[in-house]
Amino acid sequence: MALHRLLEMEIGVPDPAALDAFYQEIGFVGAPGAWGAADAPDQLRIVEAPYRQLRRVRLACEDEADLAATAKRLDGLGVKCRVGGGKLDVTDPLNHWDFVIEPAPVADIATQPAREMNRPGVRDRIGVRAEVITEATPRPPRRLGHLVVGTPKPIETIRFCTEGLGYRVSDSIGGGLAAFLRCSPDHHNLLVAPGQVPYLNHYAIEHDDFDAVMKAATNYLESHGRDAYQISGPGRHPIGGNIFWYMLDPAGNIFEYFADMDRIVDDAAWTIGEDWDPATSWSVWGDLQQPEVFFNPVDMPEIVEGWTKAHG
Repeated sequence: MALHRLLEMEIGVPDPAALDAFYQEIGFVGAPGAWGAADAPDQLRIVEAPYRQLRRVRLACEDEADLAATAKRLDGLGVKCRVGGGKLDVTDPLNHWDFVIEPAPVADIATQPAREMNRPGVRDRIGVRAEVITEATPRPPRRLGHLVVGTPKPIETIRFCTEGLGYRVSDSIGGGLAAFLRCSPDHHNLLVAPGQVPYLNHYAIEHDDFDAVMKAATNYLESHGRDAYQISGPGRHPIGGNIFWYMLDPAGNIFEYFADMDRIVDDAAWTIGEDWDPATSWSVWGDLQQPEVFFNPVDMPEIVEGWTKAHG
């Protein structure tokens, strides 16, 4: 495997300070403009921009031979890239997102102790209350896990990401108009879907488990107002298998807390699903239907205006 990890996402917003405060509030560490988990630092970078937008994605590959192979694939697609200084830089010609690929050790975040739970036939928690009840502070978020983008050219963008950059397809929907792509063993690190103009649909932050997702989301909504910030959740996606809860951040981005995503370590043994029914593929419990805001964000007019002004 060449690509093996999502390292970083850079987003632009009109008020970066609001996101700085938000990331600190939810338990990330860092400094203004760069935030992440304790053992996955600086995964979320923020810059000032005239409208809410994705600017850059940074990915890890295994070695410099992968950079040469990626450059050759991009050249075959007629896409120019720059290789030097131990990394590859390329601008997606369809959507103007920058991608950076660089060698990094194959790694995962540190393991945390699993919570003791009582299940039929396996009663491990004896004489103590559940950890989520007694913990002095909630478990913090662990990392940025994936992002979802919209584009008016989804099929071409999927081809650029797979045939050019080296993402692998895990599942697709809508006859290939949207695809769940992975650059790691996670089921997906990137979902490409149709959109009026290129834009960031949402990003996802991994937590340890069900309790951590539920507690973190509940705390955020209680502090800021469920009516203003709730989007969808809790639930569990059939595609990817992960527990989810979606909310709004202060910049207007949808963000997701998730846990327990499918993992794919043997590409040949995985069967790509292509016949998902949109009516039943959002969640197996909880919020069963995907809200309209995922297809038409409330700030889409500002994004369309900003994109058109910047790119014509």
